[in-house]
Amino acid sequence: MTNNNPFTDFFAQNDFSKMFEGYQSAPFDMKAMLDSQMKNAQALSEAQQITLDNIQEMAQRQSQFLSQMTEENSKMAQQMMTEGTPEAKLAQNAEMMKALYEKSVSNLQNMSEMINKSNKQATGILNKRVSASMTEIKETLEKSQKKAA
Repeated sequence: MTNNNPFTDFFAQNDFSKMFEGYQSAPFDMKAMLDSQMKNAQALSEAQQITLDNIQEMAQRQSQFLSQMTEENSKMAQQMMTEGTPEAKLAQNAEMMKALYEKSVSNLQNMSEMINKSNKQATGILNKRVSASMTEIKETLEKSQKKAA
């Protein structure tokens, strides 16, 4: 009894290895491309770490700001309860509100500067890496063209 397997017959009749004799696996240095991609991942990781560190610092500053604001509001309420004329209390309250407002604006400006600094650092790292990556790709392709020629 003979086993006629159509797949075995098909592959026996056709030598597919001949189809791939002249085939080059990759038209460029795969190791160089993988190294470049590894550097890209490292740059992205570094940019993310900078962003995360700055977010943590901003959260700490916001917490400090809220604590200070609560303390200031408590002081203001205590001073409103002290003796004195209503006009004097209003004047004192107005001065405290002005100081609190100026401090709030200053804190918001500091937060904005922190965000801008963080963005500049992260985008600087990424821009530098993108530029380097493009140069690496160009050099790798030029080397592979010289090899082929």
